[in-house]
Amino acid sequence: MPMRCWIFFHADPHSDYPGAYAVRQFMETAARMEIELAVLKPQNFDLVVDKDSNWSAVYEGKQLEKPDFIISRTGSDTSYFMLAVLRHMEHQGIRIVNAPPGMEAAADKMLTQQILAAKNLPVPKTILAKFPVDVDFVEREIGFPAVVKPLRGNRGSGVMLCETRERFNDLASLIDLAASGSEFIFQEYIRASHGRDARLVVCFGEVIAAVERRSEGGLFKSNAEQNMTITPFDAPRDMQKLAIDTAGALQLDIAGIDLLFDENGYRILEANSAPSFKEIEAACNINIPEAVFRALEKQNPHSLNSFLSNYGFLYRGL
Repeated sequence: MPMRCWIFFHADPHSDYPGAYAVRQFMETAARMEIELAVLKPQNFDLVVDKDSNWSAVYEGKQLEKPDFIISRTGSDTSYFMLAVLRHMEHQGIRIVNAPPGMEAAADKMLTQQILAAKNLPVPKTILAKFPVDVDFVEREIGFPAVVKPLRGNRGSGVMLCETRERFNDLASLIDLAASGSEFIFQEYIRASHGRDARLVVCFGEVIAAVERRSEGGLFKSNAEQNMTITPFDAPRDMQKLAIDTAGALQLDIAGIDLLFDENGYRILEANSAPSFKEIEAACNINIPEAVFRALEKQNPHSLNSFLSNYGFLYRGL
């Protein structure tokens, strides 16, 4: 019986919307591996909860058959409604990759830092902004230069480096004016990693790809896609362990873990629950969706490979 999988994605997978390339890769790989795959927009479900425990999934007015797995590719754009749909599916016994707690933890940069710090993992010192901004407090705690980030977002959007108190004060005044609905964090600047970081892709407790990213022209952000170079990176064992521990702490089955280099090792920059694939696949000559599907096949109770593996065999065909 072929494995049945849904991918949740909130945009047209054939568009140039961020993340669409990865969804197309899943679609092409699933077709080659003879996996039944449907790409669905979670916002198009009708969600009804009652006392009956029978399977129910109404999508664009039609009842859908139960899948074996759901892979969520909504990332930091995940809305409350999307999370509610995922939780509903999870309560109906479907394996969700990544599950809502991990998605929420990765989407909120402050929550990411809180969870990792509680696990004694190395993170930059981080302050949650409040308004009006207390510049003296920020200077005492993290000093300058300081990094300013929106609480949510990816690909380096909205991230700024304030090199002096005066520059930070100007920015803080602007943030105060726009404070309504705006959420920011202030973060320690790791000078040793200026314009350089590493991204490790973790898949079910294993690092399957790693790259080093460097900015061009002396820019401080290495994850601004328009101005960076990406090369394969032979991540040391301790770096791989840190990435795996980070994904585990955040309850992420699949994650892009971004690490900074400092004088004494590494710091965890952030985690992405729906990492982009294109540049990493090109640099590392890897098919990430295939690695994901292979791992899911082993967990699928209807898979012959899974059945035989449980009894000490691996099905390789006749």
